[in-house]
Amino acid sequence: MKFYRNADGDPCVEAGRSGEVIGHFLTEDIQDSPASCDEIVTMIERIFNGEITSWRRVGNAHILSLSKNEAIIEALFDPGEKPFHLSLADFRDIIRNWLHFLDNPE
Repeated sequence: MKFYRNADGDPCVEAGRSGEVIGHFLTEDIQDSPASCDEIVTMIERIFNGEITSWRRVGNAHILSLSKNEAIIEALFDPGEKPFHLSLADFRDIIRNWLHFLDNPE
């Protein structure tokens, strides 16, 4: 997964076919918002610590559902797109990497 900024300075993701949903989620829902990344990482840590059992966020184009074992990303406007499942730890790493990219312009 490669993060970069386009000619307009907008954050973008090159993720290939397998990471397409994650790329869309990052660029369409998280966008250039470190605060959104922080909120998601905080909720993941609260789930890992047993403070909450699940959390859900409706964004611009996707619904994010977090539970003890996984993160699920569902498209709001594309009924043909299947929900994307990945481990909660892997999802946390992706969000942390996106946050690092946003916080460190090149």
